[in-house]
Amino acid sequence: MIHLHFNLQLVQFFVDHRIVSLTRLFVFASFFGSAAFYILLTSFLFVAWDKRQAIRISVLILLTILINDVLKIFIKNPRPFIEQGTYRQKWAVSPRDATILATEYSTPSGHAMGSSAFYFYLFTLVRNRFVRVILVVAVVLIGASRPYLGVHYVEDVLLGWLVGLVLAGGAIRYIAQLAEIWETVPYGLQIVIALAASFAVWLLALALDGRINDQVRELTAYSGLLTGIVVGFPLELRITNFDPHSGGAMAKILRYAISLGVMAFVLFALKLAWRPFAASETAFGCALEYVRYVAAESAAIFVAPLIFCKLKLADLGSRA
Repeated sequence: MIHLHFNLQLVQFFVDHRIVSLTRLFVFASFFGSAAFYILLTSFLFVAWDKRQAIRISVLILLTILINDVLKIFIKNPRPFIEQGTYRQKWAVSPRDATILATEYSTPSGHAMGSSAFYFYLFTLVRNRFVRVILVVAVVLIGASRPYLGVHYVEDVLLGWLVGLVLAGGAIRYIAQLAEIWETVPYGLQIVIALAASFAVWLLALALDGRINDQVRELTAYSGLLTGIVVGFPLELRITNFDPHSGGAMAKILRYAISLGVMAFVLFALKLAWRPFAASETAFGCALEYVRYVAAESAAIFVAPLIFCKLKLADLGSRA
């Protein structure tokens, strides 16, 4: 465990000067930097706006989260007030969230890192000045929420913003070329690469931390989502290739509901199916969780479009 001498007094200052309205604002803002919100937004972009850009930004945020998890496990810096044993009193989060966050490391902030990568990449895709201002404000509020709520040091946020901006800049410059190169790789080899990379990252995290904890299990889930994209998107392009611009507002809303419903159903069904076989703290349990998230993501990308095209909620494009 690395003891970084970050400014705990500054976090304590926020704890001592919280006001109810500001706390509610930052709890609300924090949601927009969560993985759940990124899934909700990218799913909508996929079914109603631009499939390829939705996939690219999904890959970017998933890679950012994975890099963040590895950095946290490598640095092993505990969150504020953990060593003092006062985090339950000083974190302005729900008891459930406190229980989860207390098992994870602090540096760098995943919310700050993810939001700067995600929203600044989106910033380059939109031309509306008002939307751009909202995206910048979102990054600032999400980052500021973490030390205010007591779950991160200010330094965690600054480092997260920096790394996220570097990743966003790399994506903005190179993602189109990398996508073209990736598409020349045979489909079977793409899946093998995704599986091998996921296993390598899991082994690295396990070697760094020496145990299967919530951070390692989280890494397993997100690498599963990334592999699900590798599995599902080429199939969708070859077999369905729906047009996300087709249909009116109601058709797009229904497509969105079907996509989220399919993902939720697969996650829930496989969670029930896996429960008797292995605990999540075991390697076999992690493998089953990985498969669960691969199946859920590939179903949302491939099976859901099959459903709403059958229901004539989208037009078919030319086969890729």
